[in-house]
Parts: sequence; C-alpha cells; structure tokens
Amino acid sequence: MLNLYRAEVLKIVGNRWVVGFLLWIFPMGALGLVVLISLLALFFDDFGPTFFGPSPQWTDLMINVWNFPTNILGQMFLTGLTAVTFAGEYQWGTWKNIIPRQHRMALIGVKFVALGTLVVLAFVMMSLIMGIGFGIAAILSGLPYGPALSMAVLRDFGGDYALQAFLAFITVLITAVYAALAAMFMRSILGGVLVGLGFVTIEPITAFVLMPVSLMMEWPWLLQIVRFTPSHNVSNIVSWVQHDGPDNVAATFYEMHGLIPPADTIGFSLTILAIWIMVGIGLILWLFERQDIAS
Repeated sequence: MLNLYRAEVLKIVGNRWVVGFLLWIFPMGALGLVVLISLLALFFDDFGPTFFGPSPQWTDLMINVWNFPTNILGQMFLTGLTAVTFAGEYQWGTWKNIIPRQHRMALIGVKFVALGTLVVLAFVMMSLIMGIGFGIAAILSGLPYGPALSMAVLRDFGGDYALQAFLAFITVLITAVYAALAAMFMRSILGGVLVGLGFVTIEPITAFVLMPVSLMMEWPWLLQIVRFTPSHNVSNIVSWVQHDGPDNVAATFYEMHGLIPPADTIGFSLTILAIWIMVGIGLILWLFERQDIAS
C-alpha cells in the first residue's frame, strides 16, 4: 500500500504545470507576497502599522491561512486538481493498464489520501512562509510580533492549527468526492472540472437560500437541513477555532421562527462531515467496482 501511495503522489506531482498552478501556487504566492510586504515595510515607515495593525500575532496569521482551502475560491482550485487526478485516468486511458494489477478499491482510496496529504503539505508550507515572513516585515516596521513563546501558547496554537489542518484535509476529501463523481460519468478533465465546480458552488448557495425560504414558507424544518450541509459544518468548525463559538449565520432565522438557535459543537460538525465523506467515497467505490473501464 505504501508503494501504491508513493506512486500516486509521484503521478500527481508529475503533472508539473497542473500542480504548479493549482497547488504550489499557494506557497509560492505567499512567498511573493511576503517579499513585497517586507520591501514596502522597509521603505515606507507608516506601511507596517497600516497593514498589520498595532500588534500582529503570528498565531492568527498562521491559522488564518487555512481559511483558503475551506472557502469556495480555494475549493475551485482543488476541484481542478481533483478532476485532473481522476478524470485524467479515463481521458489518457491509464486505468486499463493499472487496474489488472491492483484492486480497484485500493486505487481509489490512495488517490483520496494522496490528494489530501499534498494539499495539507502545500498549506503547511504556506502558513510557515506567512508566519515567518510577516514576522520579518513586522520587525522591519518596528512592530511587536507576539505572542511570546510559551508552553501555554504553543499548546493552544498547536490544537487550533492541527484542527484547521485536519479540516482542510476533510474539505479536500469532500471536494474530491464531487469532482471524482463527475469524472466517473463525464470521463473527461473538462467535464469533471465544470461539474465539480457546479457542486462546489451550488451547495453553499443552496444552504443560504434555504434560510430565507424557510421564513417565507413558514417551514422551520428547512433550517435543520442547513445544519447537515458540508458548508455549514465547515464554517461552524472554523468559527469555533477562531471565535470560540458556533457559527451563528442562521441564528436570526431561528429567532424569527420563535426557536432557540442550536449551538452545534465541533464534534457534531466533524461527525456530519465524516458521514458525507464515508457515503461519498462509498458511492464512488460501489460505482467504480461496477464500471466498465474498457468502454
């Protein structure tokens, strides 16, 4: 299995232009931004306080990097990468050569794991570049760059950082489910990208549409549907990490119905996301086992 994982990582990374523009662009873009900000801080005295505020925090900067893979824009990049990874096997005819020597379930599972770990690696690099680089820019601006290192700070930061990284991994898996399903039916990279982007865009929009519809139609049960969507639960976990409280976007609509807004915990949201992933990957495996690759 380890050899299969290593081969899949090399195959994904081997698409240099695709991976460069859809994945490595994040740490490279962060490096370019850091260089630019440092130069501006070096030559303009008032730039640092204007850009960073009075006291930039390396903990916030490094954790906020993980917001990108969990929002719609970041998922669009990841959908493109996923579509190439899955649909490329059909379009280039490589499934026919691989499948006779490997179990289909293992091939699909390794693809998901390889994609997820590569994305997490890219954003770990990006967060380190941002944390260190912006620290240099803050020092050049004469600003304090806290908090000071201590066991308590590292413990709190480590927990939040690990949770954000794990959430990014889960988001990649959910995004990959959309793109992989599209790739299995479309059997083309372009089709996989377009249909995958449609899923990634429509799902959070649908969640927001259900809230006012529930009020207009006096159907409060629609708000319960929102609680079980991937986008809501991703937002809820991010809210707990960054604001120490649940996502309250739907709270106003609950109150308009005369209901008490639910305070979904991190555990609840992780459970719902895990169910989405297991059902999605299970469906893909079931379909793939029955698919005629030679056709």
